[in-house]
Amino acid sequence: MDELRTKISPPDIRSGKDFGDFYNNFYPRFVHYAFYYVRDTATAEDIASNAILEYWVKKDSLKTDSDALGWMLTVVKNKCLNYLKHLKVIQEFDKSSNRQYEWEITSRIQILEDATYSKIFSGEIVGIIEKTLDKLPETTRNIFRMNRLQNKSRKEIARQLNVSVQAVDYHVNKSLKMLMAQLKEYFPVLVFFIS
Repeated sequence: MDELRTKISPPDIRSGKDFGDFYNNFYPRFVHYAFYYVRDTATAEDIASNAILEYWVKKDSLKTDSDALGWMLTVVKNKCLNYLKHLKVIQEFDKSSNRQYEWEITSRIQILEDATYSKIFSGEIVGIIEKTLDKLPETTRNIFRMNRLQNKSRKEIARQLNVSVQAVDYHVNKSLKMLMAQLKEYFPVLVFFIS
């Protein structure tokens, strides 16, 4: 057993003269060991390199009779463990995000498939829009209706009412601000009028 241990134990790298041999002999083994757990070549290579560098930095503070190979394998093992735990956290976050997204999509589908949706739209929302528009000055109300409900262009409205395009923009924006305040709970409908 001691003979086997002598064959696999690394050269004395504390002196620094054998570091290249140590790196060349054991780096591929550490990469292979790490790859077995992380299943990603680049990550396994990073873990092996970082473990070797960590050993190199700490080598003078380790006991002279310490098992360098055992220490290195423990470092590689711990780095693999930390990597896998990090992956698990990322996957849990992704699952949570996907569940949230699926819930939102399902909710939107249910709202759109609900038969009462069109009734709500044609009743309650139209009532709010009409009440809001009734509070506006007549010119503002007419320009908004021409632009958003009758689909007339800004230039066409300006020509028809003998006002500037900027005046049309002013009245439409004024109407939209009022509607935004009144329809904040009905955001999808508001998007329809803003676009």
